[in-house]
This record gives sequence, structure tokens and C-alpha cells, in this order.
Amino acid sequence: MAEKRKKPAPDVLRPVRKAVIYTRQSRDRNAVFSSCDMQRSICKDFADGFGWEVCETFEDVGGSSESLDRPSLRRLLQSVEAGGVDRIIVYSVDRLTRKLLHLQVLLQTFEQHDVSLHVVTDPHFGSSASARLMSNIIAAASEFQQDLTRERLAEARAALKQKGRRVAGRVPYGYVTDRNSKQLIIDPTEAKRVRKIFELAVSGKRPQEIADYANGRKWQTRRDGAMWTARQVLKMLSNPTYAGMIHHGPGRLPGQHEAIVDHAMFEQVRVVIASRRSRKADYAPAKILFPLRRLLKCGRCHRAMTPCMNQRKYFRDYFYRCRSRAGGKPPCRNVSLRAFEIEHFICSMFEQSEADHESSANGPLEAIRSSWYELNMRTQTNLLATIIKEVVFDPDAGSISVTLVDDAAEQIMSAKSDGSSTR
Repeated sequence: MAEKRKKPAPDVLRPVRKAVIYTRQSRDRNAVFSSCDMQRSICKDFADGFGWEVCETFEDVGGSSESLDRPSLRRLLQSVEAGGVDRIIVYSVDRLTRKLLHLQVLLQTFEQHDVSLHVVTDPHFGSSASARLMSNIIAAASEFQQDLTRERLAEARAALKQKGRRVAGRVPYGYVTDRNSKQLIIDPTEAKRVRKIFELAVSGKRPQEIADYANGRKWQTRRDGAMWTARQVLKMLSNPTYAGMIHHGPGRLPGQHEAIVDHAMFEQVRVVIASRRSRKADYAPAKILFPLRRLLKCGRCHRAMTPCMNQRKYFRDYFYRCRSRAGGKPPCRNVSLRAFEIEHFICSMFEQSEADHESSANGPLEAIRSSWYELNMRTQTNLLATIIKEVVFDPDAGSISVTLVDDAAEQIMSAKSDGSSTR
């Protein structure tokens, strides 16, 4: 009689997989021993107590618990989906997230890929129905505490604004802050320049002309080496802080700080600016007409190409042009693309093999090519604004480089499932 062969132990059948540690702290305080260092040390001791091998540590410094869009957390989820993670160790649940909905999403993802989550401060996390209920209660209480703190801070800020006091934010050019009260104090040198800028605006000078005037006199900005731009000047002319006011929701309130320009001059400048914006747009919003807005970059200066329109007798031409003056630099000359041509080129790129076009795209091209072909042109054009991360046009080489977002394939498949969007 043949001898029965024994089945190997489960540990022999299953390969040894490794554990990882995830840490997070809300602010980067440049401390010698940070909160992430403390969490990592405790989690490492926790793993050593069970004999688990820690192969990697994922650390998010300055990552908010409001969102799951954190660099190290994204890499951790990619490792989970790749199947190279057995256990995830965290110091406490709120290091992962403070939102109950986000916690449920993470737990579902871990369960789908057979990954166990271990919490140092809660050793029995997820081991039973009562433990899972308690964990959900703790997560809900944490979210409630965060929302309550946010409401109290909002009430405190509103009370300070009612008294005309500054709450927080960037200090405007022309002011400094008091070391104790954090309120605005006039900087004499910068205040003279601010008054001159308002005087030039009242005299009819345009923002670009004022920026050239400031750069010609080598006025220093708050950013080292940066030059004045028309956008920066326009933002200054529209800031009620210079008239002794503070922002409060959609309106303004009198502030306790000293004004640099009088209220009459500020309102006069507002009238001049508004007179140049009297024309009302009679065409569709830029997000519809220009799906590559802020996504298409000039390969020569690496600045976003600006959407623009040429009105002819019976029709309009839509273009993307390099005419940005960001950083105080002049725009690149003769760098423009017809909107329809570049959008049609990118749409047709997904229907061809990678060898048939000169552009390069990273992303799941093979997975989306068949689905993309079944979408109509309108749906394809609308999808460009969401599935594309960046498009770089190199005018010297005549090449176009396209970078897709990570979930491009999922978005295209979702659009395909809609019957009204197919051919």
C-alpha cells in the first residue's frame, strides 16, 4: 500500500512576504527627532516583537489627513496592488487618515489584496467584529473632532476680522508684521513704491507698463531675483489692504492697519481697471473651448501656452500661444499652435500604434486604444482636460510629448460605458 504523502504546512506553501511601515506628520518642523522618527521607531519595535521583517518605510512629511493624495501613500498603495506587501504597520489610525470614508476605502483596498493592517496603539484592530466597530467609532470621533476644531477656528477668525484685525496669510508688499501682535506695519521704502504704482495706474498706465517701470528702476520684489510682472501689478492694484481694508468673505471690512493709499485713489484705480474689462464674453468658457488650457507647455521656456482667439469676419480662430510673461521674461516669438490641430493630433494618437507618431506618452496606451476609438470626437476632446497631465511642445525640434494621468484608462473606460458617448 502506497504511503500517504503529507501536505506541507501552510507556511511552506505561502512565500514569506514582508511588512512595511507608514508614518505621517502634518508639518515639517525641521526637528532633530521628528514625529515620523518617533512613529518609525515604535513601529519597528512592534514588528521586531512579532519577528516581522520590515523591508521599507513610507513617510509623508507635511501631508494633510484631509486627502489621500500624498506621495508616499500613493507609492504604498501601488506596492499593495503589485502584491509585494503582506503587512502595513502604523502608529495610530489617524496617521493613515482622519476621515471615516477614506478609512473604509483603504481597508477595502487592503482586504482585496490580502494585506493586513496593524495599529500599534490598537493591537486588536480589525481582528473581530467588535474591534472593527470600535475602530469605526474611533475614526468617526476623530473626524468629528477635526471638523469641530475647524469650525472653532473659523469662528475665531471671523471674530478677529470683525474687529479689523489681520488673521493670517501672505504679507502684502509694502507691509511687514509686528513680532508680537502679527498685525501689519508699513515698510517706508516699499510703501513709497506702492504709492507710485497706484499713481501710475491712475494716470492711465497699463499693468505691463508699470511692471516695466519698476523693473527699469530695479525695485526688488519679495522673491529673490524675480522681476515685476503685469499680473503681480494687477493683483496689487486690486488688493483692498492698501486702502486700509481687510478681506471678509465676498466683502471688505475696515482694518486696524494703516493705509498706504487713500480710499478715493483705490476706488479710482478700480474704475480704471473695470473700464478695460467692460467687454462681455459671448463665447463658451475657456475650459470647453480649450481643454489643454494650463496643460500645454512651451518646450523652449517651460511656461504654459496661453489660449487666445482671433475674430475674423465670419468665424473665429482658436490658438495656443507662448505669450506668458511669468518670471518677468518676455514670451517666445512665433510659438503658436492651432487649438483644433493639436487637440485632434492628440486624439488620433491614441488610435495609432506607438511607432506611427512622433510623440511619446507614458500610460496604458494599449489598454485605452480600443476604447478610445469607440468614443465620438466631442467626448474625446472633453476627456483631454482630465486624462492628460502635461503636453510639451518643442518648437525647435517640432515634437510633442504627452504625459497621461495615472487613472487615464479608467476614465476612458467609464466614458465608453456611457452609451450616448459612443460612435
